[in-house]
Amino acid sequence: MRTHRASAAVLTALLLVLAVSGGASATTTGILIQNPMLVVQRGTWTFTTPELSYTCNSTMLKRLIVGQLIPVRETLTKLGKIRAGRLAMECPFNTRFLNLPLVLGEAPGPLPESWDVSFLSSNLVTGDLNFGVLDFQVRMVLPGTAGCLYRGTLLGTLSRDGRTLRYGGTLPLAEGFGCPAFMGITGTFTNEPPIVYSLLIANKA
Repeated sequence: MRTHRASAAVLTALLLVLAVSGGASATTTGILIQNPMLVVQRGTWTFTTPELSYTCNSTMLKRLIVGQLIPVRETLTKLGKIRAGRLAMECPFNTRFLNLPLVLGEAPGPLPESWDVSFLSSNLVTGDLNFGVLDFQVRMVLPGTAGCLYRGTLLGTLSRDGRTLRYGGTLPLAEGFGCPAFMGITGTFTNEPPIVYSLLIANKA
């Protein structure tokens, strides 16, 4: 255990040195998530169409890839997966997530990448990390409809201190008759406990 902690500390120090060392142009080439492996995020989602807007309390559980340097790839760089999530019972319009367990147990679906958390970019000034939740799926029964399913990649930002998550984006209608063509989704959450992570920065000549 002591050896593992010491190695993590050395790697973290190296990442920080690389992040601030010279060069006019730099980019993120790797991410190290030190801990924790399981994170609870608590906060609110706001769903918006041209006709209405409503906010629901929510709790979600993420499992992250920890203790190893995750290289940034040209395609997708997986950081973890949302493994469970639910909206408060009083959330209107029978709004619920699809293919996401209410508690940790069965795997999310139906695609292998459903509910994956994938790295997109980082803010080299603030240290914030930008990511996408792949195949985010939410269904609600809006007035005058039998049900509307919105599905796609939802964008998010993780603060440098690992405490705050902010989401924002617009998902297209995947299924439903008489539903708005798009659903605006925003969210603000607090991670419990905070995510401890570092960015590996490479300088370009």
